[in-house]
Amino acid sequence: MRSKLTRRRFLAGTAAAGVTAVGVACPAIARAAEGQWGDLVGRFIYDGKAPERKKLTVDKDVDCCGKFDIRDESLMVGPDGGLANVFVYLRSRIAAVSTAVEKSLPKRVVLDNRDCIFQPHCMGVWYGKQEFLIINSDPVAQNVDFKPMGDTPANIVLPAYDAKKSPDKKVEATWKFAQAQFAPILIKCNYHPWESGYILIRSNPYHAVSAADGTFRIAKLPVGKLEFQLWHERVTYLDAPGWPKGRCEIAIRPDRNDLGTIRLAPTRLERKS
Repeated sequence: MRSKLTRRRFLAGTAAAGVTAVGVACPAIARAAEGQWGDLVGRFIYDGKAPERKKLTVDKDVDCCGKFDIRDESLMVGPDGGLANVFVYLRSRIAAVSTAVEKSLPKRVVLDNRDCIFQPHCMGVWYGKQEFLIINSDPVAQNVDFKPMGDTPANIVLPAYDAKKSPDKKVEATWKFAQAQFAPILIKCNYHPWESGYILIRSNPYHAVSAADGTFRIAKLPVGKLEFQLWHERVTYLDAPGWPKGRCEIAIRPDRNDLGTIRLAPTRLERKS
């Protein structure tokens, strides 16, 4: 009896002392009791002077789209260096998902054609649980084109939205994916070549996209050793410090697991040729 109690105390102490990845090396395993959950948080910083975002050529539906200052969204850096649109997602297979996470997630993930760009630029969807809703908020026709690997390609036409005639009825369409994906897929508009975005389809809800300030949070992960992936549209798998090929195993502990600040040199985000 004593030996079992001592072992439980030892394991609890190991979990409490576990170290999360901070940019140099991945942490060792630190398992907690079954049924416990932990959050993973962190922040991405572009460690250099961000280049000016290039103004894109707008040569279609100019009467509408020409009104907007449409610029390259492939590298979105905030005033204090926060890097947006980094995908962080779980690679490991898991046996269960927290019911609290399932209940808290919206039933729909929405892609809005607004101001002649896709909003948001990057998003994720839980395959089989969340519906993908596409909306056109612009007074011109839009097209949404994407080709998931091993799945049915989509080429959806959305007629122009008439705010005067039907102000409360947006033009919309829904799409059901047939399988999850290993990486985000490109969304484009064949009518407006400058429009692009990315969507990640996963078989679990454990994924996030970094916000405008570079922060991200994945809530209520199962505790234990899990492998995660980083991805950014400029380079695909993002080779960050301590994340070779964008991968790292992290010992998730109960409650909060903070990776701190992950600084990315400009060379890590140079476009692949």
